[in-house]
Amino acid sequence: MASINFVKGQIKDRTKGYPPISYCVPKTSKAFMEKCLKAHELLISIMDNENRLRLASLDLKTTVLRYVALDDIGKQEIVKGLALQGFSQKQKEISMNSLAELWFEQKIAEGVTESYEKSMRYDVKAIVRFFNETGIASTADLDCDTAHKFLKWRSNTTLHHYMKQPISASTMRYELTILKQMAKIAARSGYISNGSIWDDVKVKTIAGVNKKIVEPLTIEAQMELLTNLANTPHHDTALLLLITGIRIGELDTMKPSSIKNSVLYLHGESIGNYKPIGGKTASASRTLPVCPTLIELFNRGNIFKTTANAFQIVLRRFHKGIHAHRLRHTFAVNKLLAQTPLQMVSYQIGHSEISMTADLYGKFVPEHFKAGFEETIKIRKEHLDYLENHYFLL
Repeated sequence: MASINFVKGQIKDRTKGYPPISYCVPKTSKAFMEKCLKAHELLISIMDNENRLRLASLDLKTTVLRYVALDDIGKQEIVKGLALQGFSQKQKEISMNSLAELWFEQKIAEGVTESYEKSMRYDVKAIVRFFNETGIASTADLDCDTAHKFLKWRSNTTLHHYMKQPISASTMRYELTILKQMAKIAARSGYISNGSIWDDVKVKTIAGVNKKIVEPLTIEAQMELLTNLANTPHHDTALLLLITGIRIGELDTMKPSSIKNSVLYLHGESIGNYKPIGGKTASASRTLPVCPTLIELFNRGNIFKTTANAFQIVLRRFHKGIHAHRLRHTFAVNKLLAQTPLQMVSYQIGHSEISMTADLYGKFVPEHFKAGFEETIKIRKEHLDYLENHYFLL
């Protein structure tokens, strides 16, 4: 039994024994919406049980709107076509390799960058390998447990020998999304009856299991890194990250003119809800206090002569275990251990929510306080004061 909500223009069909159908038609007029409802009921009545079970809302909406727009001859052609073959496809199943290629082609058609295309190839490669290793040859082999089987398989599988376990929750979550999108494509094409078969499958984030815990650098490790990078342009980059906590990608957006009136402007002086150019989120547009060390770094100019990519390569080759984002973590923990308010730290590193800062870095603070609350604060304050105010004076 179909019904229509004239306020929303939404047609709903909840006929018992069939998947629910819901879609919206243009709210041109009440008469037009009534015509759409009658067309819906007519087209549904023509389909056999097999075609009705495989029907997708988007396919029916397109046909309904076409039917209403055509003249009598056109309407007869649609009815004749449905009576002969319905929405069914001549091919009842498709190989999983072909379905993966179909997903990839549709994504490319939507428009992607060269780097994102390369990333998509890597992700779909993992899913195809899962199909091959578990014997899922075609859409006829898919069932309600396939997504859970994939998560179990992926959590114990690496695509390259140099990659270490665990596979991150974010990677598994993204690849699961691709698998769900493939199911929807298969349903629209008539290869499976339900494209939402895995919509309730989730990936839980568990620290230490599928989420990496990035430890901040100790004071000794920070000084050792700066010493090892001395007399290279990358020394200034490392020091900049330690005293500002900026993302490595923000390095390339800074200019000599970024400091105005003793304030460092990141991503321009604009504020608001819109994502700034070069910023990860709207909160990336922020101002940071200027200290003597930061002024000296700008005067030296080395931070404008090297790229973020070059700095990351140096760390990866000569400083194992230290990456650029770890310096950002270190900045945040340095500040928190020196009793800088959590809200201020959250703003300085450009988080959209203060809870994000607390979740990421708050767990490191109590561990250090076990050695002595007052002494820990004193040591960390002295270290920050040295980095920010006296580094180039000694």
